[in-house]
This record gives sequence, structure tokens and C-alpha cells, in this order.
Amino acid sequence: MSKISIDTGRVITDAPKQLFRDDMPNALQHERQLQDNRVFGAYEQPPTFPGGTKALFSFIRANLKMPAKGKKAGISGRVFVAFTVEDTGEIKYINIVKGLGFGCDQEAVRLINSMPNWRPGTISGKPVRVRFNLPISFIFED
Repeated sequence: MSKISIDTGRVITDAPKQLFRDDMPNALQHERQLQDNRVFGAYEQPPTFPGGTKALFSFIRANLKMPAKGKKAGISGRVFVAFTVEDTGEIKYINIVKGLGFGCDQEAVRLINSMPNWRPGTISGKPVRVRFNLPISFIFED
């Protein structure tokens, strides 16, 4: 059993795996934290698609295909996709947060997989892994 006590904002623990030592300056603690393989939700600069938001929308318009099942059923709506933009810009760990069915979920995953590497998010100027959510709209047109 490990003891944890909080004193002036610092955590001191007897746990076998200790990420930070109490005597490390805050900047070193932050640097050590960045070397960790965690995924961040908060960042200074968000991950961005090459060319920015307009380029992302253009990419989606040019590459998104309405699945035959979706056309037949007259489906319209959004698929919410979550994925991780790695510190290298690679996209990994794609999953559907909220789907539509009728082949739209699979098409959204195919689209995300076909994207080029993004510019990664940063904290203190260093690239970090960031979890990103993207809604993809499917619009039924006759």
C-alpha cells in the first residue's frame, strides 16, 4: 500500500512507479510528462490538417462517397469519428463515437484512413499525441 500526501501542490508517494521526484523543478517535471506516451485533450496548438480547415473540408468533399445502402435508404446525418493524431502527425486509433449505419460508419473510417499526416498538436512547442473528434456529414441527394 502506498502513502500519498499533498503538501503545497506537490504529491509525494511511496508507490513503486514514481513519475516525478519531489525535488525536480517544475520545468523538468513537465518535460518528463511530455516524454510519457499519454494522449492529451488540452494543448496549446491543436493538430491541424495540412492546409488548414478549408483544405480539410475540400478533402472530405472530394473523397467522401455515399454508400449504396445509405443512398437506397435515403439516409442523411452525421457520423462522429474520434482518432488520435500522433506526435508524428500520423492518424491512429480511429473509432466511431456516434454512427448512422447503412455503411456510413465504414465510409467515415475509410475516409479518415485515407487522410495524409496532420501537423501534430503541441504543448510548450513540443509535438504531443492528441485525441481529435471530427463530425462527418452524409447528405442524401437524389
